[in-house]
Amino acid sequence: MPESGNRKQGAGNHGEPASPSRPLRVPDARQLTKQARVRAKQAVRKQVPGGARHAFRVDITAMFLAGLYTGAVFPFAAVIARDDLNASPLILAVMTAAPFIGNLMALFWARAMEGKAKVPFVKWSHLGARFMILLAVFASGAWQFALVVSLCQIIGSIATPAYAAIIKEVYPAEQRGQILAYSRAAILVAQIISTLVAGWLMGFVSYQWVFPCAAVIGIIAAFVFARINPSETDAETVEELEKRPGAMEKMRDTASFIWSTLGILREDRAFRWFALSVFTYGFGNLLTVPIIPLVQVDELHITKAQLAVMFNLMQVVAIFFYFYWGRFVDRRSPQQAVVINVLLNCLVPIVYIATGFLPGANAWVLLPAYIVSGIVLAGIDLSYFNAILTFSGSDNVSRYQALQSFLLGIRGTIAPLIGSFMAVALRAQGQNLRWAFVVGLVFMLTGAWMQQMAMRRQAEHKLLLDQG
Repeated sequence: MPESGNRKQGAGNHGEPASPSRPLRVPDARQLTKQARVRAKQAVRKQVPGGARHAFRVDITAMFLAGLYTGAVFPFAAVIARDDLNASPLILAVMTAAPFIGNLMALFWARAMEGKAKVPFVKWSHLGARFMILLAVFASGAWQFALVVSLCQIIGSIATPAYAAIIKEVYPAEQRGQILAYSRAAILVAQIISTLVAGWLMGFVSYQWVFPCAAVIGIIAAFVFARINPSETDAETVEELEKRPGAMEKMRDTASFIWSTLGILREDRAFRWFALSVFTYGFGNLLTVPIIPLVQVDELHITKAQLAVMFNLMQVVAIFFYFYWGRFVDRRSPQQAVVINVLLNCLVPIVYIATGFLPGANAWVLLPAYIVSGIVLAGIDLSYFNAILTFSGSDNVSRYQALQSFLLGIRGTIAPLIGSFMAVALRAQGQNLRWAFVVGLVFMLTGAWMQQMAMRRQAEHKLLLDQG
């Protein structure tokens, strides 16, 4: 019996049963759903100011739909390429490098968007990227599949600086973090759902059906997001058109912007140590990314259902640790969080190395690696961004962020290709692929040491400023 019935029965002096004329009321599912909606609206009203609610509703809806799309595609891309299409290490490296090739253009995208409406950049970038995934229905070979997935990620990277500018405009600074926590949770929840469903579906039908269906949802998300700022317009006045600089002036301005941004590495010693440490750590981490599916598929025989379960576990862990790392960054320091997360992520290659020494190892031995990846996913996301803010101050955030993205593009383009060549060379020499994880681990540990140096340099710089 429900607890409410027990309380009702004990309400009288002698414990008489409830009167038959007044039956117990148990709320039905519709009432509970309505109550949940009311409470959700109350929470939103409390956290989101009136002027930002339209943008919030559009943003969270678009993010949820985008999560359904990304969760059904990207967790499976590398395993499909290797397992279903027998992709070579070089093809896997190209797929890994693709989103970072887009980051190489971050400085140019940021410059191109200055003074222009940002929503169209996001809308058309996302539409172009998701249209490419529609073409997966024709991608029956390894190179065709890699081209579809790679072009999708390169085109999608155009939206990154524009999206950041839009979010900065539509949400108030003092509440932006709390508001974004909702949309970030929405996309992770959607990814968990779609990864489970897609992993189950691909046990019965081909990715050539699942991917295009997911792309349609992603296209809808792009159109939804386009409504986030209805006051923004593409139209330019005659004066604005007349003020447009010529081609040579544009080239000079762009070159000056890029040169001054790269000059940060010369001028800011503390940030130079930070950027080099992140570059070194990230290089070691990305070195092994194209080798991971080789171990997962060829040696551990992972299935798409197993991959879906472990990827979803990683996402659930990340959701909880976003709250933990948020408090850690606020109460201690983002640089300290970076060091801890880099050291934690060193456990991932150690897990892959250990699988070579476990007799009869199967895909489930990778569970610890996915749990650690979930912790680090949240920690690196929050600590990197907040660390850059501490280095840049309030006036140069965009330049510091653009420089960080550019360096990310360099290491993300080069490291996977080197990793693929290492895999080919190791197999040609009859060596175990896990030697590549050893090399990656050395780079990651070196990056952690350099991050400690960055913290020391920043502390010294702050001390000098305090002393005048």
